[in-house]
Amino acid sequence: MKKTLGLLFLLLVIAGCSSKPAPVWIDAGYQQLETFKRDFLTGRPPLVTELHFKMATEEIKKSGDLDLLGKAWLTRMALQVAVLEEIADGEYEKIAAALPVPANRNFYLFLTGKSGMVDDALLPAQYRPFLKALQNGDTVVIVRRITEINDPLSRLIAAGLVVRSGPENGPLFQVAVETASQNGWKRTLIAWLERLRLYHEKSGEVAKAATVRQRLDLISK
Repeated sequence: MKKTLGLLFLLLVIAGCSSKPAPVWIDAGYQQLETFKRDFLTGRPPLVTELHFKMATEEIKKSGDLDLLGKAWLTRMALQVAVLEEIADGEYEKIAAALPVPANRNFYLFLTGKSGMVDDALLPAQYRPFLKALQNGDTVVIVRRITEINDPLSRLIAAGLVVRSGPENGPLFQVAVETASQNGWKRTLIAWLERLRLYHEKSGEVAKAATVRQRLDLISK
């Protein structure tokens, strides 16, 4: 089966076991959204990155499928969480008002830090142990549950949610840095290294902060 919308936590079946080919808009939208995801995480110029997202949503609009269109905007929001940016709803709220989709709304609540309102039964499976730990507030368990998430992007999204809602956490930053580094996501790596550097500075760990700063200087050129 072919999956679309570029993130493992938003898997959608778009072609079954029949020999009938998928509609052109599905393949085109999928490819554009995948390119947008890659460009966003690696740090290609914003104009190029945004063009791919616009083209992806235009392809989805050809079908009039508001469920998929909402998921595209949720994908964008999730990427913003992964790189420690402020979340921009974009057109999601307008789409949700026109066609409420419980699973989409649930993931929106998850992304916007309203963990107490999230229904774990509607949440993608890889996040459920993390959500339980987040609701319980045990920092050590939270980090452990994040490291257990197999999908690297989902792992970074979970880490980003913790940063938005909780205290500074050195081990969490290390997990996120390693994840971004292993996948070659330069923009994401720089964002997490900056956060790690600030953490070391605030903790009075001058030597560690200097080491992170040197790494940043070298890879940012």
